[in-house]
Amino acid sequence: MEKHQVKQLYDDIEVPKKALKKAIHQAVVRAENESNTKRRFKWGRTITNGMAVAAVVGILYLTSGLFLPSVNKAMGSIPIVGQIYKEFQDKVGLSLFKSNLVTNLNEKAESRGITISVNSSYYDAGQLVYNFTVDNLQSDEKELSYNVSKASFNDNFSIDFDSLMLKKLNNKQYAGQLRLYTKGAEIKNGDTTPFVITHINEIQGNWSFKLPITKKNASYLESSKVVSVHHNRYQFSNIQVENGKLGSVLQFTIDYQGIAKHDTVEINEVKDDLGNTYEMTSSNIELGDRKKVNERTVRAKGQTLLESPINSKAKKLTLIANIKSEAEVSEIVPLNAEMPFHVSETNHQNIGIEINNINQKGRKVMVHYRFTGIDTSSMNENDLVNIGETIGLGDTKKMQSWPDPVGDYEEGYYLKTNIAKVKNMNTAEMVSTFELDDDYNDKLSLKHFEFSEYGLYIDNGVLNHLIQLKPFSFTVPVHQVSQPAEKNNQKLKSRM
Repeated sequence: MEKHQVKQLYDDIEVPKKALKKAIHQAVVRAENESNTKRRFKWGRTITNGMAVAAVVGILYLTSGLFLPSVNKAMGSIPIVGQIYKEFQDKVGLSLFKSNLVTNLNEKAESRGITISVNSSYYDAGQLVYNFTVDNLQSDEKELSYNVSKASFNDNFSIDFDSLMLKKLNNKQYAGQLRLYTKGAEIKNGDTTPFVITHINEIQGNWSFKLPITKKNASYLESSKVVSVHHNRYQFSNIQVENGKLGSVLQFTIDYQGIAKHDTVEINEVKDDLGNTYEMTSSNIELGDRKKVNERTVRAKGQTLLESPINSKAKKLTLIANIKSEAEVSEIVPLNAEMPFHVSETNHQNIGIEINNINQKGRKVMVHYRFTGIDTSSMNENDLVNIGETIGLGDTKKMQSWPDPVGDYEEGYYLKTNIAKVKNMNTAEMVSTFELDDDYNDKLSLKHFEFSEYGLYIDNGVLNHLIQLKPFSFTVPVHQVSQPAEKNNQKLKSRM
């Protein structure tokens, strides 16, 4: 949110400006400090100014005497609005609330003595958001997580898992927000959606709702063109735009083909033929599971949220995409394997690892290896170190039984990182040291380590990150429609 928007926000509300400016300053400083100390991985970009302004709204709401009674009354109809907008940086929700475009609800459910009240909702540019309060929940924690039943939602919805958090309002009440990404064209005004909370922190329960959907008028753009890009690995079709009040959502079908069946591509920017550029606020969103089309193709329903509505007069859109990941199979290398050992080259970039020696010195295991198939002339040591550090060490039999050793490992039997160093930059020679004892968390120490029973875990897909992939783009014609409809993927096809 820009400075003039901040000014407009509090000019519209008659409050003591000296106190307000002080609150803004404190919120900005706090937001900047948090952004510098917390390392988070999110689909969308973090907008610090938006969080700061939303923080101000929360601060003002909780500070007695700053709001006039009339404003307090409006806030009272949705009592958690300030805190929720602060927590989720919800600039859209704040704007809709100020414009009286938020739908008031009064839906309650009780389980385990805890009452959840859904009190408001809004739909805008593909996003469906429900706000609620939680009463009779005894906890001293300022924030608590909650879980919802994924089975209650069909493929027209995708849960924003970052939103599954409760924030303490006072000693008696928590506030929450559920954000759903939707396939906008399939969502109709007056439809209902199930909403089932199954856990609050570690408390199991069943808070079940069937909530109405209220959609305001929206404008749409659509393209009938089908485009294959990047060596025909990715095919885009059913490209649609839904414009909301402050933003828009770009929706598309993408077929991942051949060696790219498990890749991930995201669209992070859109340009129109009128000279406008639209940056994303969230990307890499998929609705439902990927569907198998045939033995070499899987299909995904993707979308990108954009920071502003796309000009309805646009006749062409250029989509700028990034390859987020090029997936490969993983490989387990026994520590006592015959050396040198050659890890399989990746299908995408033909990158491999040649392991020359693995040895143990006390409570340390050293792995000497080099990356193959790369040109290090335009790289720095950090490029190699970052990839080397992803090599894991674990109990071979247990790793073979885990769905994903990186995410599903058993403490005490797996080390997911190491200390990697470059021995020779020109030849990409490396040494990785695994320390079997963890000085900070003894539960992570490999107390049962046996050299003959352990192995290295290498995700070959990570090796592809040694090649810096450039964004690719393609242009499609668009036209206005009253309501977009899904097209057959086999119509017009353009190859690049």
